[in-house]
Amino acid sequence: MSSLACVIVGLCGLTVSGALASRQAPRLGRPWGPSQIGYGKVRPAQIFNGGDPTGEVQNIHWSGWGTRRAIGEGDAEYVWPGTSVAGNRFTSGARVVAFQLGTCHGHPAYNAIEWYFPKYGQSFNPHSYINICSGKYVGGELRETECPDVQLPAGGGQATEVKAIHMTCAAASAVIAETDTARFGSGEARFVQAGFRCGTEGSGGGLPNALFDCQMGEEEFLYSARG
Repeated sequence: MSSLACVIVGLCGLTVSGALASRQAPRLGRPWGPSQIGYGKVRPAQIFNGGDPTGEVQNIHWSGWGTRRAIGEGDAEYVWPGTSVAGNRFTSGARVVAFQLGTCHGHPAYNAIEWYFPKYGQSFNPHSYINICSGKYVGGELRETECPDVQLPAGGGQATEVKAIHMTCAAASAVIAETDTARFGSGEARFVQAGFRCGTEGSGGGLPNALFDCQMGEEEFLYSARG
């Protein structure tokens, strides 16, 4: 190829097959909102949904791009159960899965994405994701089970408004009944109880009760305890 032709078609430094492969590589969906980063790109090192920090993954290293399911490893914000987004920070170990390989507006693309933290017991759920061609959130609806009140230890009163997610009320109540909430109800706290990561922001803001949230993998329960 002459140097002039090289400039005209923009293939300088690339073979024709390499240029075609680059054009045909699937993109990561497409942008569907303002201030987004990474969508519509090939192997983006950063993804940002354009909202709060939980919608961002940095320093992503991809493997399997172009196959049915591409896997990325990067840094994202893990929100400790029961605490505010602002009280947390980015940490390593976020796993990004791009899947549903197809087309988006005429271009080869991954049309679904999900990220999670395996080191915190989270796992891939192909039924809960963002459709990154349309911008719609699919799945993710939590089915809460209302559970009876639980007597707290050491004269700590009762846990009320108990809700269990992906676990039985009996299993959630057993953990709650062993938790000395009086140690944690006056301010923000993070602790581990029976393998569950638990947290509370305390009973501030004029609330009579402290709200607790505990998670282990997909299992989760929430309750209120008098401070």
